[in-house]
Amino acid sequence: MTFRYAPEPEPTAPRERKTSNGVGVAAVVVGVVSLVGAVIPILNYVSGFLAVVGVVLAIIGLVLRDRPRGSAVVGLIVSVAAVILSIVLAIVYTVGIASLIGGAVEEAREQARTAEPVDPATPEPGATEGITVDYELSGSVPSAIATWSSVTTDDIDYESATAQGLPFTRGTVLPDDVTPQDGGLTLSGMADAAGGDLTCRISVGGVIVEERTASGPQASVVCLADVDEIRAAAAG
Repeated sequence: MTFRYAPEPEPTAPRERKTSNGVGVAAVVVGVVSLVGAVIPILNYVSGFLAVVGVVLAIIGLVLRDRPRGSAVVGLIVSVAAVILSIVLAIVYTVGIASLIGGAVEEAREQARTAEPVDPATPEPGATEGITVDYELSGSVPSAIATWSSVTTDDIDYESATAQGLPFTRGTVLPDDVTPQDGGLTLSGMADAAGGDLTCRISVGGVIVEERTASGPQASVVCLADVDEIRAAAAG
């Protein structure tokens, strides 16, 4: 009896390990670009979304088989840092811009008062507590940054609040001794979401004095109402 032995299988060549990770390199590039853009005003609103793309690319680079993961890890770290920096600086820049606008309005008011002094208006009989003015922000965006003002004969004060759900409402009182040269009332808003519409509205007793609407990425609106318009709405 003759026995035949099956030939031994040939050894399998080991899986070749790639020496580069293109997706990880792309994540590093996108993360660095978004990190640089995060510190530039206005551009940092867009760089946050670019940083999210870098995070996604880095995760893909980490799960690829037989690829070095060093570049993907670096890309993930840089992109996450860019996301955080974009959000923080977007809030800082927005508050700063609102403060600059408020300072410019107050400076213009002071210049007008110096150049053209006028006698204070005489309050109407029976009107001792001023006029109640309502502020409102509404729209399809889920939240917004709100900045609003209150005025007296001596100063204009500004308040700001971030991540406010809509509709957002506030109220203030226009004193009877305030004149048109003392300035008016201001309401501004900037949407936190990437898209949608945002409306600002200043009203007195349900009568709309000023209304503005904007739409699109990071929509922003500013409503201005002077003293005469507010008193006319209250009288009507």
